[in-house]
Amino acid sequence: MFDGHGGTDAACFVRKNLLRFIIEDGHFPSSIEKAIRSAFVRADHAIADSHSLDRNSGTTALTALIFGR
Repeated sequence: MFDGHGGTDAACFVRKNLLRFIIEDGHFPSSIEKAIRSAFVRADHAIADSHSLDRNSGTTALTALIFGR
């Protein structure tokens, strides 16, 4: 779940790119937790470096990792 604040740009960016960032991470699939953490950092840097996204926009993401049943 992504909650945008100060605009929707950051939430939309993370929604569209986070899964790809996780799958492309070098820790995936052997260490899913590290891959997710790295993907969020990558997304944060990409948003900060972007000139097309509203710099006042931010997002909160709720992430749950469920193993087994």
